[in-house]
Amino acid sequence: NCIRHHPKTDKRHPNHHHFVYNCNPNTKVIAALQPGKEILRYEAMKSFGICFTLGASVWQGKYRGDAFRPPSPQSTVPSRFASPTFKRTKLYSTAARQKRISSLVEWGNENEIKVGGVGVQSMGEESGLGLVATQQVPSGSLVVTVPSKVALSVESPSGGPDDVGVSDLVTDRRAFRDLPWYVQFSLYLYKLDKVSSTKLGIDFRPWLDSLPRQFDTPIHWTNTRQRDELLQYQHMSESVDRQEKSWEEMYQKLQACTTGSSMTWDDFVWGCECARSRAFSGGYTGAPFNPLIYAFTLLLVTAYVGLSLGTLEQAANGAALVFCASVLRDFVLPKFFRVKKYVICPVIDMCNHRSIGTTANVAYEFFGDAYSLSTSLVSNDGEEIYISYGSRSNDQLLQYYGFVEQDNPSDVYIMPPLREWDIAALEKACGGPFAPGRLGKLERAGLLGKSADAPLEIDDDGLESAGNPRGGVVLTREGGIDPAVIQALRALVSSDTEWEAAGEAVGNFAAEVSTENEKRARLAARTAIELELAAKATTIEEDKAILKRGQGSKSGLDPEKRLAIQFRIEKKKLLRDSIDRLR
Repeated sequence: NCIRHHPKTDKRHPNHHHFVYNCNPNTKVIAALQPGKEILRYEAMKSFGICFTLGASVWQGKYRGDAFRPPSPQSTVPSRFASPTFKRTKLYSTAARQKRISSLVEWGNENEIKVGGVGVQSMGEESGLGLVATQQVPSGSLVVTVPSKVALSVESPSGGPDDVGVSDLVTDRRAFRDLPWYVQFSLYLYKLDKVSSTKLGIDFRPWLDSLPRQFDTPIHWTNTRQRDELLQYQHMSESVDRQEKSWEEMYQKLQACTTGSSMTWDDFVWGCECARSRAFSGGYTGAPFNPLIYAFTLLLVTAYVGLSLGTLEQAANGAALVFCASVLRDFVLPKFFRVKKYVICPVIDMCNHRSIGTTANVAYEFFGDAYSLSTSLVSNDGEEIYISYGSRSNDQLLQYYGFVEQDNPSDVYIMPPLREWDIAALEKACGGPFAPGRLGKLERAGLLGKSADAPLEIDDDGLESAGNPRGGVVLTREGGIDPAVIQALRALVSSDTEWEAAGEAVGNFAAEVSTENEKRARLAARTAIELELAAKATTIEEDKAILKRGQGSKSGLDPEKRLAIQFRIEKKKLLRDSIDRLR
């Protein structure tokens, strides 16, 4: 009853049939259909659920503006984040962006972005774009300078975006500024991309055209169930699930406090992804150096003394007060109130990450009111320039940046909390049952972690995978198993004599109590990690073989499968290293 034929002709496709979905005056869709085929074209307003049926062809889904698209054919549990063109993301987006590099360079020159000794180049289909040395660049060289007027910034928690045009889209400023910084940045980028691409008279379209339009992060993978199978890592799967729920909630909150009802779900996610992967942050949020203030102060001091209005000491005190007020405003108060400024700098944002052997640093030039990229090591012609995004595990790098770093020194593995360990298997490995009441003591000490159904707090900063909301057991690349877990296991495997000698307090097991107890505690930890590794669907050797076959074939591996295999290889390596440490 809601779908009727629409007398619209199509000169290009005369055999297509046109229908109008019009259940109420506020919803409307015009779709071009062909018997037995999928929906080919549509125009739509407002959000609604629809179902078109024509012959044996049925398509059903939920519409959110321009995000309306059929699910991937192989997907059995479709995700609203998934894109049916995902497999071609790198191949097409990188090639398209490379064509726009010349426009970006020209735009940068027009807006006083100074670049010397480096250039933006494609790093291959799997790596996107990066900054590459075009000559030998000595250490300490200033290679990129971006005036602050060309940078985009969001001050959190109170300042918001630095473009007043974004405020025109906001109806409830207090609610908007309470949103996480990357959500505010999403509206900022939407304003530039879809409403007005200018800020302070500068047209940002050439830079916007250089940005990726699709991402390889797990939140976009085509199938939730398949994502879990590919990753083989419970903590990461749970982190992405929390990210999905959090972003959906943030999108609803953003819609409620802005006039941007035309901002689609895809627009929102694109903005969040760009912000999370391209912005850097710092504690300085003050104004740039303004010599006029100090020149005017000097003039007042001269007049004050010259006209005999007071003593030189009094004038000096007044000048010192001006200086102290400036320092207080720009450096002290932002730290006291935990104010941060998140910045995206065109051109500098093309610089990629490496944990070890970074070759450049980003800084704010206070006296020049600009952001700079300077080299910290000698870079030869053709070598890529790397910066560090900070201590990022592969969980964070994959979840928010879409890549995996081999032998990442900051990598971690989050095992399930102690309460979910196979205690019977540990008792068998240790040669006997553990004394009754020990688990209860660990529970009261807060060392067993949270249950799966316990309410979890989500970090507003968006780095859900950086935390450990369920209190899982942490393994690190550099240190192995968390010492607090070894302490808990010492108490768990302790004999009655050892338990009584420790005053029946878990805190007294922070240090080794006996050789036998230490041996049993480490054996229990090693057994748990071995069980975690053995539970994986594939071994490291099998994963490497799959990766090698994919690299050798003409079609190659799907981006999501390639990333997932690289990711789980690194996680299994970390598990093996932790096992070896406990032998």
